[in-house]
Amino acid sequence: MIAVMGAAGNVGSRVTGLLLGQGRPVRVLEHRRRLDALGARGAEVVTGDLADPGDLGVLLKDVEAALVLLPDVVTDPEFTATRSRMSRAIADALAGSGVRQVVALSTVAAGQAGATGPAAGLRELEQRLSGLQGTGVLVLRSPFYMENLLAGLPLIQAQGINGSAIDGDLELPMIATRDVAREAAQGLLHREPGGHRVRLLVGPEDVSLRAATQAIGRRLGRPELPYVQFPPDALRGALLGAGLSEEGAAAMVELQLALNRQRSFRAVRDAADVTTPTRLEEFLEAALR
Repeated sequence: MIAVMGAAGNVGSRVTGLLLGQGRPVRVLEHRRRLDALGARGAEVVTGDLADPGDLGVLLKDVEAALVLLPDVVTDPEFTATRSRMSRAIADALAGSGVRQVVALSTVAAGQAGATGPAAGLRELEQRLSGLQGTGVLVLRSPFYMENLLAGLPLIQAQGINGSAIDGDLELPMIATRDVAREAAQGLLHREPGGHRVRLLVGPEDVSLRAATQAIGRRLGRPELPYVQFPPDALRGALLGAGLSEEGAAAMVELQLALNRQRSFRAVRDAADVTTPTRLEEFLEAALR
């Protein structure tokens, strides 16, 4: 049996689909969003809370391998504290579970001592998992997900612009979540005994948000679609208006500002262990049909 956390998300749902497609028994945790479709495809669905070690114990019972992650519940008024509780609960549940292999989804910035925003929570998760004894841990660190671009579609449709607090000319090694899911599924199926390993993933090309906006515009019949870099306060206000909590909005703004401070991802690409195949145009062709 293989357990999957975050099966309602972009990566977790794809990992579950890949495993079911190979006839593997999969158990998923239904947390906040229903998983009826995966249940219909043959996954065992258990309901629980990622911050509850007891619920996680049910998920991990008689499991050989598990995919773990921290969801970004940006409406949570205690965004940071909730993620810390989840990290602690996940590590505690795994410690007594007998699970032999763990694949953890993380981000490039989690490898930095000064990680802030959502990356700080993932850094904590990585550190807690590193303390597991007798369990193989594979951490997959990824950069900017291409799927993040789709969050701009309502703004594009409503105001005819795309934007964020990220420098529009900063080139990012964007990656498609389907490629991350493929790496995660392989890590769960082809296990190596013991140890704690980090695998850095990048997409096949570096793309700026200005260039990505132009590519989206071409797909939508708006070839002159502009990208606007918003001031942090303006972005925060917009996120609050969209229903994010104060902490959730602050975390998302800090995530974007941290990318600006990075300035160059050349070193990230040079250090990458895996370069994935999906290019932005290929992703957009499928996403914006």
